[in-house]
Amino acid sequence: MDYATIKAKCQQVSTFSEPILTQLMYYAAERNKLSQRFDNLAKKNKHVFGRLDKSNQAMFKTQYIIHEVLKDGGLIHKYLNHSAIKVLPQKEYDYLQQQASTPWKFTYWSIRSNPSPDFFESVDIFTGEEFLLYSPGASRTLQEMNAITFGGLISSNGACYQSYGPLMGFKSFQADDIFYYAGELDDTIESVEDLTAYINEDLFSFLLLSVFSGTPMVRHQEHEILNVVSSMDFTDFKMEQWQEDFRVEYSGTVFKMSLKGLESFPHFACAYFDEQLEELLLSAMTDYGYNKLIEAMVKLNIEVPKDPDIRLHLSMGTAINDIMGYESELVPYEELFSQDSDTEEQSPELEAINSFLALLMLAINAKGKVDLDAMIAQTGADPQAAKSIYEDMMKKLGK
Repeated sequence: MDYATIKAKCQQVSTFSEPILTQLMYYAAERNKLSQRFDNLAKKNKHVFGRLDKSNQAMFKTQYIIHEVLKDGGLIHKYLNHSAIKVLPQKEYDYLQQQASTPWKFTYWSIRSNPSPDFFESVDIFTGEEFLLYSPGASRTLQEMNAITFGGLISSNGACYQSYGPLMGFKSFQADDIFYYAGELDDTIESVEDLTAYINEDLFSFLLLSVFSGTPMVRHQEHEILNVVSSMDFTDFKMEQWQEDFRVEYSGTVFKMSLKGLESFPHFACAYFDEQLEELLLSAMTDYGYNKLIEAMVKLNIEVPKDPDIRLHLSMGTAINDIMGYESELVPYEELFSQDSDTEEQSPELEAINSFLALLMLAINAKGKVDLDAMIAQTGADPQAAKSIYEDMMKKLGK
């Protein structure tokens, strides 16, 4: 592939389009009050969006307005008939017509390879679509951080895609996280098509995630700590079948089966059976713990889906808490078993670790001093686990 020729085309398109898009942005900001709409959203979400510096807020505002104009079904279709647009030079008007026929989209992607400087063979993390992206911004982001997922506004120039405006490079968010977040915004979202349509209509809610882009994955030794949850209809519960590999408890109408050897930090691998709802729920805090649960289910001749319903990083849990003001209830049965356990209490320990993580992430994001001993004392987190998590974070941050 002739990357030099494609790069020359990308640079030519950028040089030609920049003044047109700037003029278009100001036109849309005033005519359709997009500037005012964005400012109202920013004010409403000041507790999160206000953490960004003014220059980043301004860049996201520009990106938001251009997205509203050039997205699928965007305002450009109306503007092409406006006298202020029709008087543009023919080449500029033709360019806008072309953009109207090939809508811009805000999407999320991962990088498969970097075949040439600033070129990336990329994959849409939701649709699986593969595309070639030219983005010096992505190169800069990768120099600054180990991003596993990117989010941004992209458009096709016929030879490849180019990014427009600020990029979000996420250290820990993946497809499941963003899909879950969208579901918290609108519980009717059930498919990729629903998700892409929602992003198209409510981009600002997804721009808020940029505040949490630098939050790293949380690991304990070789295990990544996250929420892995599945639920299924279930009626054939026989307690004696579980007792060989599980420690069985009972509270009200709910049985809790904790997988022996993996029932404590960091795995917390367990299953819950609600005899009233006739529901079986599997929960673990590591992929390893969840996979071992699946193996135990197979041994019991219980058919469960291999892929979990929810796979949520702790960083997204923090983001949802900060943005929406509540904690997602992933396992509603936990509180039934937080007391009177004969072994190590699981929920309080996990709560302490989560509190420690919240303090640590705040200090890291604010670039403040990390007083590890004070955080451990304040939250009651297990010192060994907390120090291990801290060391893993510092390694990922290159500190």
